[in-house]
Amino acid sequence: MVQVSAGLKNSLIVLEHLRYDQEFNRKYEVNVGCFTNCREVGLTFALLGAYDEAGKYHSVDAFTFCIYEHRNSDEIIINGKAGYVSFNGELPYGGETKYDYLAHFSYNQHYEAAEKLKELIEEKFAEFAIKNSIEVKETE
Repeated sequence: MVQVSAGLKNSLIVLEHLRYDQEFNRKYEVNVGCFTNCREVGLTFALLGAYDEAGKYHSVDAFTFCIYEHRNSDEIIINGKAGYVSFNGELPYGGETKYDYLAHFSYNQHYEAAEKLKELIEEKFAEFAIKNSIEVKETE
């Protein structure tokens, strides 16, 4: 029997929600990876670029989000940081403690977590667009 950790299982369900959102996938390029710190296992979602209103592609400054199950609960956590490099041993956590994160959801709130992750990715691209004077079409 093949078993998957709860954190990875939750992350994969969120990934499935993102994969089937056609509008999101037409606009954003996101690279998905995996991370672990022995107790927390999940997926990383690195925003690589997006298309502006005119359909021109823009690479963005690297920002990586991650989704995992919190080590002290069954909550689904979204965290993230700029400049995350997976191969050097660091974790994709932006805060100072294990309780500093961008969003959290009750167990089985996968759809809500996926919607929040999309919102955070859109916000990061909007920040990049403002900084670089790029016209961005609002998603509905």
